[in-house]
Amino acid sequence: MSSPLYIPGGGPPGTVLDEESVLAGLNDAQREAVTAPPGPLLVVAGAGTGKTRVLTRRVAWRILRGVSPRSVLAITFTNKAADVLKERLAGLPGGAGVTAGTFHGFCANLLRRFADRIGGTRDFTILDQEDQSRLLRDLCDDLGVDTTAHRPDAFASVISYRKNGGAGRTPAALRDARFVVALGRVETAYAERLRASGLYDFDDLLLEALRVLRESPEAAAACRERWRVVLVDEYQDTNGTQMELLRALVGDAPDLTVVGDPDQSIYRWRGASIRNILRFPDDFPGTRVVKLEENYRSTRRILAAAEAVIARNAQRFDKRLRTANDDGPRVRELRSRDPVEEAGAVVAQLSAWRAEGMPWAEMAVFVRVNHAARATEVALRQAGVPYVVVSGVEFFQRREVKDVLAWARLVVNPRDEAAFSRAVNAPRRGVGDTSVARVRAAATARGVSVPEAAFGAVPGLPPKARKALDAFGATLNALRAMPRAPVGPLLQAVVVESGYRRELLASEDELARARVENVDELVAAAHEADRARPGTTLEEFLERTALVADQDGFQQGDDRVSLMTTHAAKGLEFDGVVVVGAEEGWWPHARSADRDDDVEEERRLFYVAMTRARRRLVLTHAAQRDSWGGLERRQPSRFLLDVPDDLVEVVDRSGLYGRVRARNEAAARARSASDPVGDEDLEAGGDDAGGAGEAVYRREGSSPGAGDRVVHPYFGRGLIVSTSGSGASLRLVVAFDEAGTRTLLHSMSNLVREGGPA
Repeated sequence: MSSPLYIPGGGPPGTVLDEESVLAGLNDAQREAVTAPPGPLLVVAGAGTGKTRVLTRRVAWRILRGVSPRSVLAITFTNKAADVLKERLAGLPGGAGVTAGTFHGFCANLLRRFADRIGGTRDFTILDQEDQSRLLRDLCDDLGVDTTAHRPDAFASVISYRKNGGAGRTPAALRDARFVVALGRVETAYAERLRASGLYDFDDLLLEALRVLRESPEAAAACRERWRVVLVDEYQDTNGTQMELLRALVGDAPDLTVVGDPDQSIYRWRGASIRNILRFPDDFPGTRVVKLEENYRSTRRILAAAEAVIARNAQRFDKRLRTANDDGPRVRELRSRDPVEEAGAVVAQLSAWRAEGMPWAEMAVFVRVNHAARATEVALRQAGVPYVVVSGVEFFQRREVKDVLAWARLVVNPRDEAAFSRAVNAPRRGVGDTSVARVRAAATARGVSVPEAAFGAVPGLPPKARKALDAFGATLNALRAMPRAPVGPLLQAVVVESGYRRELLASEDELARARVENVDELVAAAHEADRARPGTTLEEFLERTALVADQDGFQQGDDRVSLMTTHAAKGLEFDGVVVVGAEEGWWPHARSADRDDDVEEERRLFYVAMTRARRRLVLTHAAQRDSWGGLERRQPSRFLLDVPDDLVEVVDRSGLYGRVRARNEAAARARSASDPVGDEDLEAGGDDAGGAGEAVYRREGSSPGAGDRVVHPYFGRGLIVSTSGSGASLRLVVAFDEAGTRTLLHSMSNLVREGGPA
C-alpha cells in the first residue's frame, strides 16, 4: 500500500493501541501473517497485496505482545523503502525505537562498532562504483596493465562476481585468457589498496560484516542480544551473502520474518538468488508460510493479463492473485511502424489520460534498457509534456558533487586513496598526474596509504607539488578539527575552505559556474538531513549518499510523467503505465533468450512492469528499429503473446499485425531455434539496440568490413579483424576490447559502427 499507515482508532503517534485496532482492516491472510507466533515466517506477498502494511502491523503486534522496540530490526533494499518503513513505524507505539535500514547500511553500522574484532578499522569510508573504477584504473597504470584492452569496469565486475562466490551471470571477460592473467595481479593489488586506504566496496560491507558475526563470538552475541526480532522485506532479492548474514545474525533460534515474492525476483544480474526465497523453509526448519493473494492495486483485466504471463514460469510458489477491484478497460497493445511513430503514440496516450483527468504524476513509461527511452523522451519534450527521468544515482554521480564528497571522505578517513585522487586537484593546485604517480609509488614502497605518503617524503616530487600538497594537508587538518555533527555547517566549510566553490564561480566557463548550483544543493541536502534526523554525523551522511539507489530519486507528488527502466520501477505503482518495446530482443533480452533460467527472470521483469499499473496498461512494440545503418524487423515479445486475446485491445498503426499470426510466427521461430546456424563458437549476439528478430539486410556496400571499429551492446567496443560469407551468412571476426575475440553472425549481431547510430 502506498499511503502512510493508519490504524482506525489508533490516534496520534504514541497512543497506546490494542490488538483489535492493530488488526483492523486486515484480510484473513494478512491477519494470519501479522499474528503468527515467534519463529521463522515466510510471507509470500504477491504484487499489490499490502506487504508493507503486514510488516508494520507485525512489528506493532510483537511490541504489543511485550517485545521491546529496540530489539526489532527491519531490513529493506533501498533508502527510500527504509524511510517509508520508518515513517509508518513512527505512528506505532514505540515504533520510533525500531532499527530500520538497508542491508548495506546495517552492515556499515555493524562494522563501525565491531570491525576491529577482525583486524579491520571502524574509521572506513565506502567506495562507490565510479570511484572503484577510478581506483582500478590507477592500479592498472601502476601495474602496466593496458586499460584499452581490459577496461577497469570489467575488473570491477569480475572481482564482485568472485567475491559473491560466482553468483549471477558469468562475466564475459573471464573467457579471455589474457584478461584472466591480468586479473590475478589487479585483484591482489586492489585488495591491498582497500586495506591500506581504510575502504570497503559494496561487496566488502556484506562480506566483512558476515566475518564479524562468524569470527567474533562476542560481536555475534551482542548483535543477537540487541536484535531479537528480525524482519526482511523483498527477500527474493537477497544474494547468498545476505542469506548467510541473516543466518549468522539470528542464530539457532530464529525469530525471523521475511516477506517477498519469487515472481518479482529480477536482480540475478546483481547476484540475487531466487533460491533463497524458494528454499527458505529448508534453510530455516519449522517455517510457517503465509500467502498474500488479495491484490488491492490493479483492475481485474490487468491482473489477469499479468497472471497469464507469470503462470508460465516454473520457479515460483503456487499462488493465484485475485482482486475485488472492477474489470477496468482492456490492456492496450499498441503496434507502430517504427520508434518515432511509437513515441508519438505514447505521448498521445499520455495526453488522452491527462484529458480524462489523470495527473501526470500518476503516469509512467517503462523501458527495458536506458537508451530505449530516447525517442520517447524527445517526443515528450517536443510535446511539452512534463517528465522526469528517474535515477537516484545521477545527482550524486555529478563531478562537482563527488569532488566535494571526496573532501568530506578525507575528513572522515585520512587514508582514503580514492577520495585523495579526486580531491587533490579539486580545486586545481598544480599536482599533476606524474606527481600523483610518484606519490602512489612512494606509498607502495613504504607500505602505507597514498594520502599518508603524500604528506611525507616523496622522491622526485617537484617543489611546486610539494608546496601544494602541504597546503592541501593543512586545509584537511583544519576541517578535521570541526565537529562531525551537524553536517550542514561542516559541508559548507568544506566547499568554502577548500576553495572549490570559489574556483567554480571564478571560471569563465558557464557550465562550471552552473555547477555551483549543484554544490549548493549538496550543502542544502546536508542541512535537510540535520533537520530530518537531528544528530546525523558526517559518517552517516556519507554512507547514505554512497548507498543511494535508483528509486531514491523518485519523488511522489512532482506532477511529471516518470520515465524509467523497469528495474528502477520496482516497488512503485501508477494509475497509468506504458511499457515501451515489448519485443523479442528486449523482452526477453537477446542475451538471455537461450537459457531457461534467464528467460524466467525476463518474464518476471515483464510481470513487474505490468503489475505497477492500477487502472490503465499499454504495451507497445514497433515493426522495425534502427541497427547498423539499416533497419531490423522486430517481432512482438513472447510474453506479450501470452496475454489472452480477450484481455487485449489491439491498436495497429502498421496495418500488418494480427495476434494469431504473431503467435504462429513465434511458434515457427521456436521450432527453428533447435537448428543452430554455423559453427559451435558462433556468437548469436545480444542487443541493447536491436532484437533477435528477422533482419532486413543492408544495401550493398553498407555491410561492415575489416578495420571498422564497432560497438556491441553486450561485448562493448571492438575491431573487425576479418569477414567471411555474404548476405544472411556474413560472419565477422571481432577483437573486442574487453571480451576478447568473437565470431558473430552479422544479421543477428546488432553491431553499430563506433560513433554511428544506435
